[in-house]
Amino acid sequence: NFNVLPVNRLIDFFYHNKSLPSKSIFITIDDAYKSFYNYAFPILKQFNYPFTIFLSTGFVHQSEESDFMDWKMLKEIKENKGSIYNHSHKHKSFIKQTLGWVEKDILLANQILKKNFSDNEKIISYPFGESNKSVQELIKQLGYKIAFSQHSSPISFDENKFSLPRFSINDEYGEMKRFKQVVNSKPLTFEFFEILEKNDKNSLEIKFKTNFDAKKINCFINDGILLKETNEEYTKIKLKKLNKDKRYRINCTIFKNKELFWFGKMIIRDNGKYFY
Repeated sequence: NFNVLPVNRLIDFFYHNKSLPSKSIFITIDDAYKSFYNYAFPILKQFNYPFTIFLSTGFVHQSEESDFMDWKMLKEIKENKGSIYNHSHKHKSFIKQTLGWVEKDILLANQILKKNFSDNEKIISYPFGESNKSVQELIKQLGYKIAFSQHSSPISFDENKFSLPRFSINDEYGEMKRFKQVVNSKPLTFEFFEILEKNDKNSLEIKFKTNFDAKKINCFINDGILLKETNEEYTKIKLKKLNKDKRYRINCTIFKNKELFWFGKMIIRDNGKYFY
């Protein structure tokens, strides 16, 4: 009883206040590996499900030995409820490049997509899910309506439209038990949320407030449990001894009336700087 929808329905949701049916699901696949075409595509076609490929145009390859799809495969996907959107041209992290480089890369990928699929809409997925405020502002200026990252959380109306979360379903996080938990989860939203960088540059402090009992909220970082402090005003989490070059995924969850509420945030520390 889930509703599998094309991802462009989110544009109407965010910009035109058009509601989505309950239990809505969006299926997205990054990178356009040939293994998707061989194994997953026939299943999605069998069930007549819409889905989205985020394509790095520089990796499309005609060789049979390549791990990536060719244009013939992609056009077949396009004819069978598959949408194909921008995932850059060279698939390099946008936060490690200049804004000028990022703009040229996005525009080149968009030009190639338009050449092959004339109805290409302005939706993008960041390589490695990595962005910062400057990249997100550039995406907005280039006319993109929504952009996807790689942190885990259900989507709510209050989300940052240019850093939308997605749950990874892969070798590490693809067990059926987790999948059922993910698709039945609901957004954990906040009245107040902020990240404070501490003077030592090796630690962060996260403060938030929700309508839930703060003592029952569990927070995790990558594979570890975060310790939190609570009072009547807010919940506080301290992150210490953070590595200079690492991606941290923060997940906070709470069960209420047998329902799981979930919030996710990705924090990147690159060359000593924080991006979130």
